[in-house]
Amino acid sequence: MRGIVSGLEKAAPGPPNGNLLVRDAIEGLLTLRGLIARGEGPDAGELARFRERLVELLGSGENPGQFGWFLGSVLVKAQKGRFDGYEPAVRGRSGLQILREDFAGDLFDESTLAILEEIDEELADAAEEAPPILDVPSWIPESHWWWRAPKRTDMSEEERLHRLYGGELDD
Repeated sequence: MRGIVSGLEKAAPGPPNGNLLVRDAIEGLLTLRGLIARGEGPDAGELARFRERLVELLGSGENPGQFGWFLGSVLVKAQKGRFDGYEPAVRGRSGLQILREDFAGDLFDESTLAILEEIDEELADAAEEAPPILDVPSWIPESHWWWRAPKRTDMSEEERLHRLYGGELDD
């Protein structure tokens, strides 16, 4: 939690790497959610203080714009999902879902929810040909369907690596 808060504190003034700090903070929620699922998370009071600070930081300085950048980057990765974008898009999408459900649902206005829907559509489309995710964390809830959506579970390791690292640019 300290790393998430620290990243958002550093990002708020708008340093050149602020977008990446916000990305890392939101994706850090995956680790936190995993700890909570295993019963290793913070106590309820500490979690409530963290939630308040998280909402405050995401709404301050340059962070709202950087949050918008993160949304857009997850969408772009989802659009590249048939190749190397699927797993990064899935991680980002789950970070956004955890943020929405557990920490800062108020940040998700109609336009943000519309982008989430667009991301979901792109992930569903990409799942027809996306490389399978080999290590889905056991604590990922069924509602995060995008982790288990790739249909090509029989993809050879050679084809999977080609899609991840040597994908074709056309189509």
